[in-house]
Amino acid sequence: MDVNVILGFISIVVTLLCAYLGALLHRKTERIKIMEGQLSEKRYSAYAKLYDFFYEMFKNTEGDRNVNNKDMRNKLLDAKKELIMYGTDEVVFALNNYLSSLTDASTYKQLDSFLDVMLLIRKDMCGKTKINRDAILLNIMQDKKELQKFKDMELTNSEQ
Repeated sequence: MDVNVILGFISIVVTLLCAYLGALLHRKTERIKIMEGQLSEKRYSAYAKLYDFFYEMFKNTEGDRNVNNKDMRNKLLDAKKELIMYGTDEVVFALNNYLSSLTDASTYKQLDSFLDVMLLIRKDMCGKTKINRDAILLNIMQDKKELQKFKDMELTNSEQ
């Protein structure tokens, strides 16, 4: 056999192999993008459930409504289940700190831990954000005087 025929055959095989590997790599890359998109959607869904839980809790406490503790506990468990599966480590740890603060911490510490959770979720969903703790509190409280009371409580606690 002629050397040119062998080289031509080798170049065809190498070209076909490169095309196959390129297509395989492209397919795997697309699969990874799809999986990342699905994970992102699930994470946002978990965060939305947690936000929904918190805001429903606020609505119930503002109107002095009778709260079905079992129903609220189930909603929290559903949100925690999805959060442990899809949320970031930072958000899971912050939620754990918040829930732990409910049993033995001051109201300030509880609110501070809650704001950590809300801010970490916001940063995970939006990346860099201009929303800060005060903006979240003002959104919840809807009153700048109440926000100032919290800041005063924060100063009092930091001095102790």
